[in-house]
This record gives sequence, C-alpha cells and structure tokens, in this order.
Amino acid sequence: MTSPKKLYTLLLSLMVGSVIALAMACTTQRKEQPIRRTTPLQLHLPSSTSKVKTATSAGDNFFVRLQSETDWTLHLSPETAKEWITLERTRGQASASPVDIAVQLSKNLGQAREAKLIVRSGSLADTIIITQQGTAATPPTPNPDPKPNPPTTDPKGEHILGDVTLLEAPALAGGSNNYYITHRANNVVNFSLEYDVDKRHPRFVCFTFDDVTSAMAVKRTDAWAWDPEIPSKYSTESMFKNSGYDRGHLVASHDRVYSREANMQTFYYSNMSPQLPSFNQKYWAKLEKQVQDWGRNKSFRDVLYVAKGGTIRDDQVENTKVKGRIVVPKYYWMAMVVKKGATYHGLAFWLEHKEWDMKTPMMTVAISIDELEKKLGFDLFHNFPDEIENKFEAEDPSDPRVRAHWPGM
Repeated sequence: MTSPKKLYTLLLSLMVGSVIALAMACTTQRKEQPIRRTTPLQLHLPSSTSKVKTATSAGDNFFVRLQSETDWTLHLSPETAKEWITLERTRGQASASPVDIAVQLSKNLGQAREAKLIVRSGSLADTIIITQQGTAATPPTPNPDPKPNPPTTDPKGEHILGDVTLLEAPALAGGSNNYYITHRANNVVNFSLEYDVDKRHPRFVCFTFDDVTSAMAVKRTDAWAWDPEIPSKYSTESMFKNSGYDRGHLVASHDRVYSREANMQTFYYSNMSPQLPSFNQKYWAKLEKQVQDWGRNKSFRDVLYVAKGGTIRDDQVENTKVKGRIVVPKYYWMAMVVKKGATYHGLAFWLEHKEWDMKTPMMTVAISIDELEKKLGFDLFHNFPDEIENKFEAEDPSDPRVRAHWPGM
C-alpha cells in the first residue's frame, strides 16, 4: 500500500508536469500564430503603387485607391486646387477593403500646375502628387545630348513609353517583344497601343472621345510614316504593297481630326493591320462610324473609352503572314465604355475577318465585354475600380435594357 506521503508527492509531480506541458503548449501556439502586418493608411493609384499622377491640359478622369483602419478624410493642398480638382468623396469610415474615389480634373488653359491629394486618419497621413500640363507652359530646355525616347523596361521586360494608368488601357502582355506607347498631340493624350515587334502587329490600340478629342477641325493627312517610338528595324512600311490587303487603321483617321498632329499619328504603320479591302472599307468602316457618332454626341457621353484590335494570338491568326512577317488576324474587335455623370455602360463587337453584308444588324456582332475578354484572353479596362468594371463588363447587349443605352443599336 502506498503511503500518504508518497501519494502526495506523486500528485504534486503530476500537477507540476501538467502546468509545464500547458505552458509549453501555449508558448508553441503563440509562436505558430502569424504576425499581423497591415498598412494602417495607404493612398495610391489603382493597379499601381505610384504616388504621382500626370495629366494633360485637356483634363482627366481617374480613380485613387485608399485603405484605412480608422475613419479618414481627403484634403487638397493648396486650397486653390479645389478650383480645378473635384473629388467624389472627401471622408469615409474604416474599411477592411480598399475604397476607390473618382477624381476629375478640369481643362487647363494656363501654366502647368500641381497639387497634393492628402488622406488623413488620426495622426497618420499619405499623399499623392497631381500634376497637370498647361497650354501656356514654357517648353523645356533641350537636352544638349538628347537620346530620342529611350524606353524604360518594366519587370516583365516590356518597353514602356506610355501611361499605363489610363482608364482605357488594357492589361499589358509583358515581354521584351512588346512596346507600350502613348502618343500625345497638342499636349493631349491622342492614343496608346501595345505593339508586338515579333508579329509586326499591335495587340491593341486605345483612346478616348471627350470634348477636346471629339472635335472635327482638320482633314485626313495621309502622312504615312513609321512610328518614331519603335526601332526602325521593325518597320513594315514596305510590306503592304501588292499584298492584297489594305493598310487598315485601327485608330481610324476620322477618330482623330481634332488637330493635324493627332491625325498624322494615326498614319504610323504601328497602327496598321492587314485587312481585306471588302472588310476594311465596308462593314468595319460602318462600325467605326457608329463609334465616332457616339463619341461626338455630347448628350450621350462625358467620356467614351475605346479599345480596338485584331487578334494576334497564335490560334487566332491566318496561316500565311504578309511578306512572311506580319500576322493576319482572323478576328477584329472593339470595346467601348461610356461615362455619363456617375454612370458607366459597356459594349463590345467581335467579328470574323471576312466580307460582311452591309445590312447585317450590329446586334449580330455585339457581345458583352466579359465575353470579349474570354475570347481574347486578356483583361480590358482593368484600371477601373472593380465594382464599376464588373458591372459594365457584364452588361449583355441581348438585353433590350442594355441596348437602350446605345442609340443606333
């Protein structure tokens, strides 16, 4: 029989052991818990961590994204910036998800200007710099040893010579074979494109119609030339002759007649696609005319965002190349987003590269932007806030309520 003293000693040992085991378990559990790392306050541009937004003198519409663990307020500095910058919201509550705020810049008829957009939450603050070009800005002093348009390279190897934050710009493909370029005319963004030098064809072009770029002030220039932003060794100037294909504009000449310089840029060969004459000059031109009518209808739009292209993916091109170099798309497409006030609506066209009956209803080739993205395999209008993008990209033109937003459909 165990004595009371030995039993007491045994129980005490078991209790001490249990306490030690419990302490070790708690310590282990604490060590296994992940360390919570959050940014209590952050302000940046969507799809970027950039702290600088550069706008043209024509004005701009864009979004800023903020995240805050506590209630926040937005401020402009200096106070006079309120005369040319309009904010959708200036205060809000803490949110676990990022918040997107629409920012609108008015036209600048004077000197270049700059402002700070500051978010404050308690003792914390974060800032974005907004700069806007001016129509009366003094030209910069020429570089005594200029290097013409040296490209920068993004982490994926693509040559970036343009503004990737533009709302009309699709997501880039990446790769050293691609050049992303934003052409400007008269201090205004004219159009952007992503050009594949291996396939000698643009992956997309994109541009907007607004009160400035929709103007009809000049005639067609026929200023055929190679794109000065892309090395001349990739030029396709001599490849279209006797090919059986038109030099098909993707940004149409009549899309850009607000200035002579703007129209001249549409004749860069980087903007050309080998199109069948019966396609380019007929049904494709009919669709272009409809988009131009929308873009020049001020009662219809504040801004019309447009992306266009011909397919260049390996399974979406013809077997034969022009002069063994330029791929020939099997399909062509357009995607449009119209902004009017605080509302956005989306529409897309997808059509085979062939001759079409001119009486073919546009509804025959109209699809949602979501469906177009599935066909293309890349993301359009990704710089819009997700909650806005998801809504307009899902709009199905087979729905009469959607068609009602697009006069002429």
